[in-house]
Amino acid sequence: MKLLRSLAFFCCLAFAAQAQESRPQVILLKLDDVIARRVGAKPVSDRWLKITDYLKTNNIKGSFGIITESLEKDNPVYFQWLKDIQKEGLIELWMHGYHMRTAKDTGEFEQGTAAEQRAILEKGMKLAKEKLGFPLPAFGPHWSGTTEATDEALEGVPEIKIWLYGPAKPKFFTRLSIDRVLALENPTFVPDPAKFKATYEKNAASREVLVLQGHPEAWDDKRWAGFLEIIEFLKSKNVVFSTPSEYLASKAQP
Repeated sequence: MKLLRSLAFFCCLAFAAQAQESRPQVILLKLDDVIARRVGAKPVSDRWLKITDYLKTNNIKGSFGIITESLEKDNPVYFQWLKDIQKEGLIELWMHGYHMRTAKDTGEFEQGTAAEQRAILEKGMKLAKEKLGFPLPAFGPHWSGTTEATDEALEGVPEIKIWLYGPAKPKFFTRLSIDRVLALENPTFVPDPAKFKATYEKNAASREVLVLQGHPEAWDDKRWAGFLEIIEFLKSKNVVFSTPSEYLASKAQP
């Protein structure tokens, strides 16, 4: 009887290991820097509308990082566009910092105490709740490194469940942190399929989940073609495209 129980136990372990190995890799498209269109009746730039239409047409899930400063001024057309995206469920909105910095600025999360950085996060969260009606469940800094203070600050904002491109082992943050392995672009703003494929095969093919950063506002026709080639390459690997929150929910399942 003991032998039978032992055999059953090891069979279960082998089955679980095989199931784990057979699970497809999860891709989180981390698309940065959503702000309102500065001129005209459209909610955002044509390039943001283009990537949105592409994801919807091809039923590809992704996530858009909002610069929360863009929620300050009353802008019903922009707000409704964001609300509609979130409601549809294919694209998730997340917090990409408050200020759209320039080269002269220091990154918001490269300086300041945990309390000061937490205030930035809470300001953005408050705007999202007031203007959009929902919190932003993930965070990734805009053009900024992070410090130990960021780690501590994030732990103090319970609405933020996921840290995109966070440390593999945070000191304070007790929720989901996914580190950076590669991006859609190399160098920044340039989706280069050859470089992406080489880096993917070398460093990323065996990872359970990959966060892939890109900046659609910077993609001209050539860069857009590079992005499309990267997506087709990922499809050939039988990956699953997910939103951050959807991936987090899957972690809670056996």
